[in-house]
Amino acid sequence: MTRRQLAFLVAAGCLYLTVFGFLTGMVVERTRFDRQRSTLLQHLAATQERLHTHLMDIERQTQSPRRRDDAEFPSDQ
Repeated sequence: MTRRQLAFLVAAGCLYLTVFGFLTGMVVERTRFDRQRSTLLQHLAATQERLHTHLMDIERQTQSPRRRDDAEFPSDQ
């Protein structure tokens, strides 16, 4: 093997390892990000559901007739 061929082989090996390391890093980072995102979205959905329930409770507690005339008639007639 000549010196030129050896230099080319070493350069190709370094390039291969660099690209492989870069792609592996991207995959690991995306996997970690997706796991964190999933946890955050679950927490957000739970918080949104609690808020919605709380707002519905408030709405039920504060429901009153809109007009004075509505209060004079029972709702089942």
